[in-house]
Amino acid sequence: MKKLAAIIERNEDSFFAYVEEIEGCVAGGASYEEVKVNLEEIINEFKDEDEAINKQLNRGYTIKYEVDLESVFNLIPEVNITQFANLIKMNPGLLRQYVSGTKKASEKQTNKVMEGIRLLTDKLKSIQLIT
Repeated sequence: MKKLAAIIERNEDSFFAYVEEIEGCVAGGASYEEVKVNLEEIINEFKDEDEAINKQLNRGYTIKYEVDLESVFNLIPEVNITQFANLIKMNPGLLRQYVSGTKKASEKQTNKVMEGIRLLTDKLKSIQLIT
């Protein structure tokens, strides 16, 4: 079984992902989950259209997702990393290492950060200021 590394990054508008082992294999999406689904569809299209890639992946494949947390936190510098780490019950030093790029977050840890971002978003959406 072939192991593929997929890098997921975020820009101001959306998420995008690419597979290091397949040149030109790139997908985008509005959410982390959507970009993963879209990337798998693109990989299947590559398999259908490229005989060499089909041969490479014909015994199946797994995808290891890696996320560039630095790009996410660069977009929201207002978020205090220590407080955010406390929200998601993660060691603040470990989260800083993910954000700085000195360590790569596992998919499990990435999902934990994404859930924290959702929690924070829900909190912000629930606020109603009185005028």
